[in-house]
Amino acid sequence: LNMIDKLKEFWSKYIPYKLHPDDENYLGISKSKYCLELSINQLRNRYGNDLKSDRVNESFASNKSNRKKIMSNIFAIPFLGDVENARVYILMGNPGFETGDYVDEIENANYIQLLKNNINLKSKNFICLEDMAINTGGYKYWYDNRRMLKILKLLDNMNNLTTQENFKYLKNSICIIQSVAYHSCKKPDEELYNLPSSLFTKKLVNEYVQKKIEQKDSLCFVWRSSAFWNLRETENLIERSPKKAQLAGFINDEAPLIANFINSKI
Repeated sequence: LNMIDKLKEFWSKYIPYKLHPDDENYLGISKSKYCLELSINQLRNRYGNDLKSDRVNESFASNKSNRKKIMSNIFAIPFLGDVENARVYILMGNPGFETGDYVDEIENANYIQLLKNNINLKSKNFICLEDMAINTGGYKYWYDNRRMLKILKLLDNMNNLTTQENFKYLKNSICIIQSVAYHSCKKPDEELYNLPSSLFTKKLVNEYVQKKIEQKDSLCFVWRSSAFWNLRETENLIERSPKKAQLAGFINDEAPLIANFINSKI
């Protein structure tokens, strides 16, 4: 099996709203130490009904014991986008968490379908920018002047395509890969970087993505977890220094390098 087939096989065992069975086995009796297992009703009863409100989210995050734990009752999101054919890979830490994510991933039928297509590797673009994702936290985060809109504006200045065409091309180009597949408020406990799903993703990046960037088929931007990914230096690799990993948008020449690369492939 090639790496993409292995990836499909690995995630085919996953049942949404649970841990991947290999991760479940790995954590065993220490699961409660690392995971927060809350239903949407428990979340509402404990923190407030309007999970999309800042007040409820802040109430949840103010509980220190909630912050580093991963949420095992919503979707694992090891990657977002066309892992096999992406032109630009952005390597992150893990999907963050706001209480509104429960609404997106448990009650928003359109978005749930996108997430299922994504984890089954049937998605051919970066689903967070889809129209069907417009009311989600993922869309709000990525469709932002500091992130994807920054790249889109640069593309508009580089070529004669319409903004709509460039946006479509941008959506088809980007794939986000997470070192830990599960949501948490803050950077998860170090132990979770040893989860079988985390190590599998690392192998995917070290073998498949590394090869694609060395052949100059793709560009890779390491935003977070550079020590975890441990990629070999090569021309098509951009690495942010760990000191700046927490900065929330593209900085310095990151966006222009990404836009230039995407534009060169149009």
